[in-house]
Amino acid sequence: MTNLVEVTEERPIPSTGTYNPSRIMLYGVRLVRLQLQTESVVCIPLNNARRLALIYGFCYQGHCYSLPEPVIVLVNGPGVEAQGCGWDPAHYRCWEVDKLSHTIQLQAQSDTFEELILNRNINANKQPVAYSIAHQMSHRGGKLTE
Repeated sequence: MTNLVEVTEERPIPSTGTYNPSRIMLYGVRLVRLQLQTESVVCIPLNNARRLALIYGFCYQGHCYSLPEPVIVLVNGPGVEAQGCGWDPAHYRCWEVDKLSHTIQLQAQSDTFEELILNRNINANKQPVAYSIAHQMSHRGGKLTE
């Protein structure tokens, strides 16, 4: 994953209300279906209060950012037409969220079961950080004697 890219071609439309330093504006589209090669999974919200959205960028503290790759998050409501930051309101929606609000991010990866389940979880292919605790325990935290 690469670093965020700040979009400077257009600033957000200023809010006429009160300033909220906790506000984040998310820009994306409502997620309707996930495509997996020849099959797709339909994402139907259980109610209109919460739904999945594919987020491409955000605005925070008057700066607009594009994400290096879109993320799937759970948002409140259907969103409104995008305003500011260069997002086309005909194609993108906008959600106002508080930075301390809780959500869920889904990471969608498409590969074989062998790669996603076996190769990533069997001991031979674990990341070095997985061995850190075992290494510390085997050396008794650096103590030479008990």
